[in-house]
Amino acid sequence: MFKFIKLLTLSLGLLMTTTFAHSAAYSVNLEWKTDDDQVIFEGMNAQRAAFSRLVEEGVIHDLYVRHSTVNDKQFPIIYFVMEADSADQVLKRLEPLPFFENNVVSVSQVHKLGAKWLDKEIVHNNYVLELTWKAPQQKLLVDQILGLDLQKVVSWNAIGTVTSAYLDIQQLEGDLKLPTYSIVIQAKDEEHAEEIAQELEAVKSGNASYTIMYLGYKLNI
Repeated sequence: MFKFIKLLTLSLGLLMTTTFAHSAAYSVNLEWKTDDDQVIFEGMNAQRAAFSRLVEEGVIHDLYVRHSTVNDKQFPIIYFVMEADSADQVLKRLEPLPFFENNVVSVSQVHKLGAKWLDKEIVHNNYVLELTWKAPQQKLLVDQILGLDLQKVVSWNAIGTVTSAYLDIQQLEGDLKLPTYSIVIQAKDEEHAEEIAQELEAVKSGNASYTIMYLGYKLNI
């Protein structure tokens, strides 16, 4: 465990000093643009086949499904993580898919997560927990908080509480840049997810705020 944390700390140092040329992970949230359930039903197979090709190409990392209602009928809608060079590339990769060409769905949010550093395949109710630093912060204090929280996240991953984790850089005032992280947690409900968030040192100390969003059930892809 100590060796792993030491390597992770080194990786964070490189993350802070290096400009990345390679792709990163972006979360993609979708919403329906139609209230015609028949259009969705008729196009589902073509959409699934086209999306599966992106999975086979390895650009889709994680996939979550939740229930949605269109014209009083239930249809699954997905939230997923895609590898890309930019948010624009994410949108361009999705444009040829049938549901996008036919204005059946739209992208409500594309958000950069950074580099994936933990993963665990568990089918469960999932929430994404994203931390944001409150500016400005002392680097020494941030390093201490990160050390405590990253050890906690690694422990949570080992027992299945955390199923995925991503690291990125948050730009604060001036030239201040701090590592930030997003984690996918399994929880009984949103209240349970809130309780997990409150265990993080960054939150307990009042140095970071957080947001929680329901993802649904993670699928093995």
